[in-house]
Amino acid sequence: MNAFEVWNTIQKRNYEFEIHTVPKNNQQPLWFAVIPAGDTLIIKPATFQKPSVKISKERKISFKEFERVHVFYDRWSVGEPGVRKEASYVSKNTAYIFALIARFEAKIKVSNR
Repeated sequence: MNAFEVWNTIQKRNYEFEIHTVPKNNQQPLWFAVIPAGDTLIIKPATFQKPSVKISKERKISFKEFERVHVFYDRWSVGEPGVRKEASYVSKNTAYIFALIARFEAKIKVSNR
Protein backbone atom coordinates (compact mmCIF):
# COMPACT_ATOMS: atom_id res chain seq x y z
CA MET A 1 0.00 0.00 0.00
CA ASN A 2 1.16 3.52 -0.50
CA ALA A 3 1.49 6.09 2.26
CA PHE A 4 -1.43 8.18 1.01
CA GLU A 5 -3.91 5.27 1.17
CA VAL A 6 -2.84 4.32 4.68
CA TRP A 7 -2.91 7.95 5.85
CA ASN A 8 -6.43 8.46 4.47
CA THR A 9 -7.68 5.30 6.14
CA ILE A 10 -6.36 6.54 9.48
CA GLN A 11 -7.79 10.04 8.96
CA LYS A 12 -11.24 8.59 8.23
CA ARG A 13 -11.36 7.56 11.86
CA ASN A 14 -12.78 10.78 13.13
CA TYR A 15 -12.19 9.88 16.77
CA GLU A 16 -9.47 9.05 19.26
CA PHE A 17 -8.36 5.41 19.37
CA GLU A 18 -5.63 3.37 21.03
CA ILE A 19 -3.17 0.95 19.44
CA HIS A 20 0.14 -0.54 20.50
CA THR A 21 3.68 -0.48 19.19
CA VAL A 22 5.04 -3.46 17.26
CA PRO A 23 8.44 -4.30 18.74
CA LYS A 24 10.71 -6.63 16.73
CA ASN A 25 12.53 -7.80 19.86
CA ASN A 26 11.31 -9.28 23.12
CA GLN A 27 10.04 -5.97 24.50
CA GLN A 28 6.44 -5.66 25.59
CA PRO A 29 4.24 -3.60 23.22
CA LEU A 30 3.30 -0.17 24.57
CA TRP A 31 -0.09 1.43 24.00
CA PHE A 32 -0.68 4.95 22.73
CA ALA A 33 -3.64 7.08 21.71
CA VAL A 34 -4.05 8.54 18.23
CA ILE A 35 -6.25 11.53 17.44
CA PRO A 36 -6.80 12.40 13.76
CA ALA A 37 -6.84 16.19 13.74
CA GLY A 38 -7.15 17.84 10.36
CA ASP A 39 -3.86 17.43 8.52
CA THR A 40 -2.03 15.83 11.48
CA LEU A 41 -2.18 12.89 13.82
CA ILE A 42 -1.75 13.62 17.51
CA ILE A 43 -0.02 10.95 19.60
CA LYS A 44 -0.37 10.82 23.36
CA PRO A 45 -0.17 8.20 26.14
CA ALA A 46 -2.99 5.66 26.23
CA THR A 47 -5.78 6.24 28.72
CA PHE A 48 -7.38 2.78 28.85
CA GLN A 49 -4.80 0.23 27.73
CA LYS A 50 -1.65 -0.61 29.69
CA PRO A 51 1.28 -0.43 29.62
CA SER A 52 1.24 2.97 28.00
CA VAL A 53 4.04 4.89 26.33
CA LYS A 54 5.68 7.51 28.49
CA ILE A 55 5.89 10.79 26.62
CA SER A 56 5.88 14.13 28.37
CA LYS A 57 3.83 15.98 25.76
CA GLU A 58 1.66 15.19 22.77
CA ARG A 59 3.43 14.59 19.48
CA LYS A 60 2.13 15.67 16.11
CA ILE A 61 2.73 13.71 12.93
CA SER A 62 2.22 15.34 9.54
CA PHE A 63 1.58 13.45 6.33
CA LYS A 64 5.02 14.47 5.11
CA GLU A 65 6.68 12.84 8.15
CA PHE A 66 4.41 9.79 7.83
CA GLU A 67 5.36 9.43 4.16
CA ARG A 68 9.10 9.71 4.88
CA VAL A 69 8.89 6.87 7.41
CA HIS A 70 6.52 4.76 5.29
CA VAL A 71 9.29 4.09 2.73
CA PHE A 72 11.16 2.08 5.41
CA TYR A 73 8.19 0.00 6.56
CA ASP A 74 8.41 -2.98 4.19
CA ARG A 75 12.11 -3.45 4.90
CA TRP A 76 11.50 -3.13 8.65
CA SER A 77 8.54 -5.53 8.64
CA VAL A 78 10.63 -8.34 7.14
CA GLY A 79 13.35 -7.79 9.74
CA GLU A 80 16.07 -6.18 7.66
CA PRO A 81 18.88 -5.25 10.08
CA GLY A 82 19.52 -1.55 10.68
CA VAL A 83 16.33 -0.26 9.07
CA ARG A 84 14.80 0.93 12.35
CA LYS A 85 17.90 3.01 13.04
CA GLU A 86 17.86 4.41 9.50
CA ALA A 87 14.20 5.38 9.86
CA SER A 88 14.83 7.00 13.24
CA TYR A 89 17.09 9.55 11.53
CA VAL A 90 14.02 10.64 9.56
CA SER A 91 11.60 10.83 12.50
CA LYS A 92 11.51 10.46 16.27
CA ASN A 93 7.99 9.05 15.81
CA THR A 94 9.04 5.95 13.89
CA ALA A 95 7.61 3.45 16.41
CA TYR A 96 4.19 5.15 16.28
CA ILE A 97 4.18 5.40 12.50
CA PHE A 98 5.23 1.76 12.04
CA ALA A 99 2.46 0.67 14.42
CA LEU A 100 -0.12 2.70 12.49
CA ILE A 101 1.03 1.29 9.16
CA ALA A 102 0.98 -2.28 10.51
CA ARG A 103 -2.57 -1.85 11.78
CA PHE A 104 -4.13 0.05 8.90
CA GLU A 105 -2.30 -1.46 5.95
CA ALA A 106 -3.71 -4.82 7.02
CA LYS A 107 -7.22 -3.30 7.16
CA ILE A 108 -6.84 -1.93 3.62
CA LYS A 109 -5.70 -5.30 2.28
CA VAL A 110 -8.68 -7.06 3.89
CA SER A 111 -11.18 -4.51 2.55
CA ASN A 112 -9.75 -4.79 -0.98
CA ARG A 113 -10.35 -8.57 -1.17
